[in-house]
Amino acid sequence: MLAPPALEDARSSLEYWEERQRALPLYKRGARREAREMAARWQERVRAAERIRFEATVAGRILAAVGLSRFFVRPAWSTKGGLIVFAWTFLPRRLKLVAAGVVAAWLLAAAVTITVLAVAFSQLM
Repeated sequence: MLAPPALEDARSSLEYWEERQRALPLYKRGARREAREMAARWQERVRAAERIRFEATVAGRILAAVGLSRFFVRPAWSTKGGLIVFAWTFLPRRLKLVAAGVVAAWLLAAAVTITVLAVAFSQLM
């Protein structure tokens, strides 16, 4: 009862809940929250099923005995932008400030360009 489901079943359930979350309209907040929570639960079940499948191999058994099998099965940070967040946590604070400054300067330049183009276009009309 406590064992994770089969990998294919877990993946299909995860796809269902992710698709349900995308398909629901914004005003159905409760249903969207439920879909998001269920997708997170099924993501964990998929990882558990992948780990069980990996640990059934010879290399997986060896790494499990040493305690390293979790590093060779798809970790949580490898999904949907998680690598960027994972890398961001290890950046020095100064580098984060420089990156934020570059993004802010780019946004300011884009806003000024759009404003200038809008004024030029309105004068042509």
